[in-house]
Amino acid sequence: MTILSPAEQCSDETLAEALIHDEPALVSSLDFGPFVRQGVGAGPSLLIGDPSEITLLSSATASRLEYRMALLARPGDHVMVRHRDPDFEAYLGAYLGLADVTFHKVNPKSLVPVTQQAWTSANWIDTFAAIAERRGSLTIQSYLTTGHTWRLAQAIGEQTRRVIYVSGPSPRISQRANDKLWFAGLARRIIGKDATPPTLSAYGPAATAGLVRRISKGVDQVIVKIPDSAGSAGNLRLDSSLVRHTPLADLRRFLLSRLHAMGWQDNYPVLVGVWDKDVICSPSAQLWLPHISEGKPRVEGIFEQRVQTSAAAFVGAARSTLPGEVQDQLRAQATRIASVLQRLGYYGRCSLDAVLCRTKNATPMIHWIECNGRWGGVSIPMTAASHLTGQSPAIAISIVQENLPGQYLGMNELLHRLQGLLLRTDGRTTGLVVLSPPANPNGTLVNLLAVAETQPAADDMLRTAISRLARSGQL
Repeated sequence: MTILSPAEQCSDETLAEALIHDEPALVSSLDFGPFVRQGVGAGPSLLIGDPSEITLLSSATASRLEYRMALLARPGDHVMVRHRDPDFEAYLGAYLGLADVTFHKVNPKSLVPVTQQAWTSANWIDTFAAIAERRGSLTIQSYLTTGHTWRLAQAIGEQTRRVIYVSGPSPRISQRANDKLWFAGLARRIIGKDATPPTLSAYGPAATAGLVRRISKGVDQVIVKIPDSAGSAGNLRLDSSLVRHTPLADLRRFLLSRLHAMGWQDNYPVLVGVWDKDVICSPSAQLWLPHISEGKPRVEGIFEQRVQTSAAAFVGAARSTLPGEVQDQLRAQATRIASVLQRLGYYGRCSLDAVLCRTKNATPMIHWIECNGRWGGVSIPMTAASHLTGQSPAIAISIVQENLPGQYLGMNELLHRLQGLLLRTDGRTTGLVVLSPPANPNGTLVNLLAVAETQPAADDMLRTAISRLARSGQL
């Protein structure tokens, strides 16, 4: 593994100091009064899996993926959701030992984020204040930590006069880390100018069209991204041959039309860059960032993501089988980036996505693409697997998030078809875990985790599961 020199360590510290000097709110935004603290307390946790605060994901108010955070619960914890699913909650209790978890439902018809609904409601503040007073403290753990998360902690703390913990980053560094443009600039300053694909900012429609046209003249494909959205949700991938000769006025209208169709609301800058070619795979580094006084960031796993569609939508992941020296390089670079984030007030779960590109020599090029400054589709099942099996890191795991066309399968039918494969917390340490209730009236969106003794066994288990679920009719 690459060992950082004292000069590199000093450089990272100096960079963090310069960034804080330019933007003091990176650390000052942690101040929500004497009863709020960053970290994890001794009492129960309140888990909130709402992803709707991510740009372009307001449609997630109808999603059942919010239930994934319940897999992180321990006995006595509380979970807030928009939509209750009694069958899934029964599964958590009967199979995974999570019967002693209390679920709370906010107004499902409201588009207001769950944490905002909570901290602006006297009834919800009273509910959680009573829990904090009875148990001595409360830790709030959100899928995405925002100012609403911290205000909820502040409101409960001020009412109870007890310390309420937030297991997540400061609001400002959370916002910055999840901004693909900000992250690209950070990665280049830490790793070097080739740490990312060529990435530029466009501050208006004419500038966006101009950059797309200019970049298209030298590459096969151009990407336009809404920088604060998640994963592929804000990606517009363009074939250069179709845009390089388009008149700028027509190109501008085309880009605006496509971006607006995604739900974009004319917020600039947008990212314009090169879509990498000769991509070997899409690895991600799964990290935990403790308080800086408690040690360095930990890379808890390198995963290879499975993506599909032209926008590279996430459909699953498995532990990486890349050569050891490549994984060591990914770990070393991810740790350097995370060390700077840690100094800027980042605490908690984080993942860094990259692509590996084939080069003329034997060593692939690493391009860092984005920071997921939140929990996610890999980190939740990875952590849940460790909790459920008592092994950290858990043995081989594989994840799938896939929409099966055709008939809709309810939770009980899904469990029926997967009988014999499902993990139970009765001493067994291998099997399938259902991560969220099946959803989608036009098919069945399934989100599964396979835990096995070897990676091939985990992959085979998922293939068997998908084959069973895709069959029409009963078993």
